[in-house]
Amino acid sequence: MAINLAEPLLGGLYTLFVDALGSTAAWWIGHLTLIASIAFVYWVITNWQEISYGLDLNGTRMVAYLVLIGATIAQVMVYQTYFNFPASGAYITAGATSAYIWWQWYQLEPQKV
Repeated sequence: MAINLAEPLLGGLYTLFVDALGSTAAWWIGHLTLIASIAFVYWVITNWQEISYGLDLNGTRMVAYLVLIGATIAQVMVYQTYFNFPASGAYITAGATSAYIWWQWYQLEPQKV
């Protein structure tokens, strides 16, 4: 069999492919997924100016997004560790709380004129 780069890089997604499609089809789909991911990252890097303009991304918004993602991850850990939430409940609660905080942040953010 050929070298399988997709299995260690895709992890659980590759296992899902194998369970659903068999090993040969999973090999092909896994490697096509890797190629598509690399092509997407390349496209984002080469078109970053247009993407950041279209999504209205600036330094402040990027920091706010990163803080919210970090807060969501921290909440999931706290909910599972200290409150013994199941994984799905921890993700749902953390996601809802972070979405509410995000909404409040951008409701209270001063509008640019």
